[in-house]
Amino acid sequence: MDTKDNSGRKSLTILLILLDVCVVIAAFSGFFLTGFPLWIFALVIAAVSVGISLYLIRDNNKRFRQQVLDQAVELGSEYQQYMSQWEYPFALLSSNLRLVWYNEAFRRLMKHEQCDGKTLEEIGIEWGSDKPDWDPISKQINLNEQDFKALMSQIRLRDKTDNPSEGGFTEVYSLSLQDITRELLLERQNREMQSVVSLIYVDNYDQIVGSMDENLRPLLEANIYRSLSDLSTSLSGIMTRLERDRFQIIFPRKNLDVLYQNNFHILEEVKRLGSGRFQTTLSIGVGVDPEIEKARSYARMGVDLAMGRGGDQAVVRTKDEQKFFGGMSTSVENTTRVRARLTAYALKELIEASDRVLLMGHANPDLDAFGSALGMYRAVYEMKKPVNIVMSAAKHAAVDYLYRLVAEQEAYQGLMIDHDEALKYLGPNTLLILVDVNRKVIAQYGDLLDYAGSLAVIDHHRAAADAVSGAAISYVEPFASSASEMVTELLQYMIENPRLDPLEADGLFAGIALDTKNFTVKTGVRTFEAAAYLKRKGADSVRVRKMFKNDMGDYKAKAQVVAGAQIWGDDIAIATWSSQLPNATTVAAQAADELLDIHGILASFVITEMDHQQINISARSLGEVNVQLIMEELGGGGHLSMAGAQLKGVSLEDAKEQVIRAIKTITGK
Repeated sequence: MDTKDNSGRKSLTILLILLDVCVVIAAFSGFFLTGFPLWIFALVIAAVSVGISLYLIRDNNKRFRQQVLDQAVELGSEYQQYMSQWEYPFALLSSNLRLVWYNEAFRRLMKHEQCDGKTLEEIGIEWGSDKPDWDPISKQINLNEQDFKALMSQIRLRDKTDNPSEGGFTEVYSLSLQDITRELLLERQNREMQSVVSLIYVDNYDQIVGSMDENLRPLLEANIYRSLSDLSTSLSGIMTRLERDRFQIIFPRKNLDVLYQNNFHILEEVKRLGSGRFQTTLSIGVGVDPEIEKARSYARMGVDLAMGRGGDQAVVRTKDEQKFFGGMSTSVENTTRVRARLTAYALKELIEASDRVLLMGHANPDLDAFGSALGMYRAVYEMKKPVNIVMSAAKHAAVDYLYRLVAEQEAYQGLMIDHDEALKYLGPNTLLILVDVNRKVIAQYGDLLDYAGSLAVIDHHRAAADAVSGAAISYVEPFASSASEMVTELLQYMIENPRLDPLEADGLFAGIALDTKNFTVKTGVRTFEAAAYLKRKGADSVRVRKMFKNDMGDYKAKAQVVAGAQIWGDDIAIATWSSQLPNATTVAAQAADELLDIHGILASFVITEMDHQQINISARSLGEVNVQLIMEELGGGGHLSMAGAQLKGVSLEDAKEQVIRAIKTITGK
């Protein structure tokens, strides 16, 4: 229908309506003048005329809407020669996203198949039902093994419609396809050729070499160098020896998959090289970034994290994520105290430069957290600096016993403060020392870290991916038995012959005894040296034993958990327990320890449902199963032989299923 035809119909409709009005007026005038009821005849004529008018109006709108689509098709005819010259495919779609017109480039892309009336899905374009409104929609699609950037825009043609829901417009859509196959290929090639930096450190090199016969040392060095050189060759990289126990390999990013596919086999390969008393292990940090300086920075952070987690593992770090590989070996004790001495001197300077020192452990503090805080209190006190210990009201029974002993002595009045009091003391010249924790999320009050002028961390847990960053001093030693052992060593270097109170010595001794299960697990030479030093300072094992006493209710609860445990996979014990005891976490941890005493059990997991809709998991092992990696799968962490996690919003049975899945993932059983 052309424009003249359309205008004629409109004019005819208007004339009919005016005629109807005139007839009605004339009929009523005749009635009043003659009394003859001409109005009846007039109304009949008017009704017929109005009907014809409405039909013409409705028919006119239908024809107009059809004309819109016809014009879209005609558009291809009128401008076909012009649009055919476009290099990129272009098409017009109806309101239901069916093709009504397309240019020659689009036809060639479709291999000259007939596409009229087909939907996008029918021609192989995965678009969905998305329609643009005011703003165009852009998507990346793959069609005929080519990559395209698809841009769909809305075209609104004004329409005098009788349907208000249509908004007065008829909608059609344009679709343009830009071939970006080459751009994506170049981007992928450029990404693959980016340099990846890896730093490789030999763990405890001095101890390994010192334990070997002099004739075998050159052979070990040569074997390590050859293994790393072969690795560099397989990665098409360049290896540089930074120090006798430190190497750097730079290789193209495309070969990073080689390390992923063999799961960093170099870790296991180097283990087989050692022939001395200590096992040869590596700590590897891999940094990935387009800028090589940032990649090297990420590699340095990765290797530091790997060493902080106990070594024998690799950490791949990018801007947005971290991946961990290995970490299945027990940390090797460093028998030298060089790092402890250097850390003590640095910490001493940091304390002297501060106006006040606050000491804080993890949430639900145990004897190791409280004992190490008491030990650091003595060091700061001897240096004549104001000091406080930040602790919540919720404490384990053993901690509460020691807490009451501290509160009864006049010398410790005002030492313990809560969150609100701590906020008053925090400022630019306040030092906050974290003990027995290196993660903000499980610190006693994590928000306090944001207000401290400077931060120091003393911990024996393996560093997690979310470990505290930005600390002036980060003293994390996974091989240490406890934070109390570490603080005991620091004390001897920070203060010459410190006047350690017997109660403080008891607290430190209790912290070591707790984390070593009375010196039966994770004990080294330095552990017994620290215990001996504390004994000389007045620690009493009988007084310490009183801190570990349980009441009858706790003892029965622990026995109930052990009795209800199930054996999974022949050597793993899993127990579930629902409890409202205030110290349920402590009882669960003790039950997990008891389960390890059963013959054939290598690891134990006690899953406890608390009264506040929270699931706590206590995990223990004898070293053959890395429970830390298992708990990290659930968002927790800890040591290779002692770890834990918390879950919220899940049932006890669901938590058990998650634990089993995590065990399967890590152990492969």
